[in-house]
Parts: sequence; C-alpha cells; structure tokens
Amino acid sequence: MHTAIMDRLDLKDALKMAATSLAGLFAGNAMYINLVDHPARMNLKTPEMRIVWKEGFHRAKRIQGTMVLIGAAAATGAWYLEENADRRLPWLLGAGLFITVWPWTLLVMIPDINRNLDENVLKNRGEAWSRDHMIRWNKQHGFRTLVSLGAFGIFLYALARK
Repeated sequence: MHTAIMDRLDLKDALKMAATSLAGLFAGNAMYINLVDHPARMNLKTPEMRIVWKEGFHRAKRIQGTMVLIGAAAATGAWYLEENADRRLPWLLGAGLFITVWPWTLLVMIPDINRNLDENVLKNRGEAWSRDHMIRWNKQHGFRTLVSLGAFGIFLYALARK
C-alpha cells in the first residue's frame, strides 16, 4: 500500500481508539464518583464533606474537560477519515453525545458549584443547604455519567463493526 494511505489508516484507527478510551475512562471515573465517592463523602460531617468534595472537584476539573474535548475531537476526526459511509455515523453521534458534557457542566452545574465553593457557604447558607446541594450535585453529575456511558457504548459498537 502507498505510505500516505497507511498513514491515514493508522491515524483513523488511533483516533477511534483514543475516542473510545477517553470516553471509557471518563465514564468509569464518573460512575465511580456517583456510586462510590459521593456516598462515602456523605458519611462525613458537613464541613469535612465539603472540604473533600472541593479538593476532588479542583483535581477533576483539570483533567475531565480535557478528556471530553480530546475524545470528542478524536471521534470527529475518525468520522471525517472513515471512508465507509455505513461506519461513519456512530463516530459523529458519539462525539456529539460526549461533547454535551461541556454545556451541561457550564450551564447547569457550574452555577451551583460556584455557590458551594464559596468559603462562607456554611455560615451564609447553612449545613443543610450544603448537604442538599451535594445530593443535587450528584444527580446532576449522574447525567454526565449516563452521557459518557452512552458515548462509550456507541464507540464500542462502532469499533465492533469493522
């Protein structure tokens, strides 16, 4: 085969694997947060619960957004490079689904998150508000889990169609 064709095939496969891997990693992390980390954190006293949540939030925000952007971009690249029309659509659908994590986070979650990041939130709003917010935040985060699991499933399906 011509070397340019080989390079293109290698890039397409690498993009498919990157998209699938990043969606799987994101989904696994998100599911862990919903099913393990959040319930464990809720057993702490409210001030400690908030400290642990805040630390986890700041650590996660450094990598989660990047995972989504790179994963969705890789899936879009795979869609663009896929010559077989029957195999293209899942990559675009998965990319579109995966990228919805961004607007959901920015428009729905961040306003509440910023309120709970306020250093005086316990004094100003009370412990009950903070605990209720954590429950609400976990439900909102569950949407991210479902969306990323959906994208991961679509990418696995697309890989299996080879």
